Amino acid sequence: MSNKMKYIILFFLSITTLWAQDTTSTKRHHYKMWIKPSLSINYLSIDIEDEPLNPALKNKSLLPNYPLTVGLGFGIHNTYINLDYAQSVAPLRNESKYGKTRYFDFQLHSFISQKILLDFYYQSYKGFYYEEGKNNIQILADTRIQQIGSEMLYFFNLKNFSVKNIFNPDGDPLRPTFSWYVGAGIYYHKVAIPAISLDEDTFRHIQGGFSGGVSGGIEILPRLSFTALAGMGFYFGGEVNPLSKMKFNQYVNFRLNTSLSYTQKDWSLAFSILYNNKNLYFKDVDLLGINTANFKLTYIKQIRFSTRRSNKVTRYLGM
Repeated sequence: MSNKMKYIILFFLSITTLWAQDTTSTKRHHYKMWIKPSLSINYLSIDIEDEPLNPALKNKSLLPNYPLTVGLGFGIHNTYINLDYAQSVAPLRNESKYGKTRYFDFQLHSFISQKILLDFYYQSYKGFYYEEGKNNIQILADTRIQQIGSEMLYFFNLKNFSVKNIFNPDGDPLRPTFSWYVGAGIYYHKVAIPAISLDEDTFRHIQGGFSGGVSGGIEILPRLSFTALAGMGFYFGGEVNPLSKMKFNQYVNFRLNTSLSYTQKDWSLAFSILYNNKNLYFKDVDLLGINTANFKLTYIKQIRFSTRRSNKVTRYLGM
C-alpha cells in the first residue's frame, strides 16, 4: 500500500418494508436506528492448485499484505438507509518484508425482498507474496487480480431475517430458522501473474452458473445466537475470446457465511465471517483458486426515535 491510507467503502443496503404505528390521534412513525463501530479484515488470495508452468509455484498460496480496517456504520431499521464506511489503519505484516498491496474492495449484500438476496463484488488487488519456507518470502509486486461478479439467492422457507444478520447485523434477537436456497451468478476475472506465465499478458475469464445450499439460525444460549449459510455452485466458463474460439470448462465453487451474535436490550456484539471460493483455469494450464474473505467484529448500539414528518424525501428513503 502507498504511504497514504487506503479506503474501503462498503455499502450494505437493506431493502425491506416500512413499519409504523399510531400512538395518538396524530400518526407518528416509529423507528430503530443503529450505530455500528467495527474492526475488520478483507482479503483476496490465489491458490495455485495444478501443475504450473513455473514449478516453484506448485501448491503455493499467493497472499496480499492486507490491512486492519476500522469502520463506522449507520442505519435505520426497515428503511433503505444503511451505510458502512471503513478505513485501513495499518498493514498486518511488515511492508519491507512482505511487500505492498494496493487494492480496492467493494461488496454489496442486500435483501431486495424477504426471500431474495443480491450479492455484488468489485475487488482489485495488486501486490502479493508467497512463502518458500518459514523465513523465505518471495514478493510478486506485479501480480494483480480483478474480480467483478454478482449472485442472486432465493430462500424458500425464510420466515424471518436471521440470514440477513450474517451480512448486516442490526442488534435484533434472532429466532431459530432454517431454509434452503437456490441461486445463479456470473463472474468476470482479470488476472496477471508474470511468475507463472513468464510474460506480462493479462488473462480474462468469465463464468456463470447455478448454486444451492442451506441457511439457518439457532439460539446457543440466552441472548447468544449463531447463523450460517453454506452452499455449492456449478459453473461453466472460459477465457474471454470470440465465441467460436472459447473453450469452456466446468467448475465447482462454494461459499460459507457465519455470524455469532450476543444481544442485549439496546446493544449487541457480532462476529461474522464471509468466505467465497471460485476456480478457473489460467491460460488453460493452471487451476487457480480465488478466495475472498471478510472477518468482522461489530458493536451495534440501538437508538429508538419517532417522527411526524412525511415528505417526498422521507418516503423515497422508506420512512
